[in-house]
Amino acid sequence: MKQPLVALLISPDKKMRRNIETGKKKISIRLDHRDYKVGQTIMLCCHLVPWAVQADVTEVRHCTLKDVTEEEYQADGFNCVADMIKGLRAFYPNVGLDSPVTVIKWDKARGKLVS
Repeated sequence: MKQPLVALLISPDKKMRRNIETGKKKISIRLDHRDYKVGQTIMLCCHLVPWAVQADVTEVRHCTLKDVTEEEYQADGFNCVADMIKGLRAFYPNVGLDSPVTVIKWDKARGKLVS
């Protein structure tokens, strides 16, 4: 039986969406432990602008924010740990170094839906 398509909401930031489309951005750090699975096809989409692509999950890692590696937070567009916390607080106001997070990596972003 085919699994339903799972969505991962993306910021309306045009540069970020372009980086996903071109394969420059292939990672997202999300608050809490999320049930994404390696091999799963996900829809990366923005609920504020008509934009969506599909991608294949290549890695899922559950940890605390303090355990996110430098390579991971830089790949997600953050310069340092303080920058990562500030960026995540825009979406998750109570996030801290001991907060549980899921690091989701994907590949093969394809398709594009725009109005």
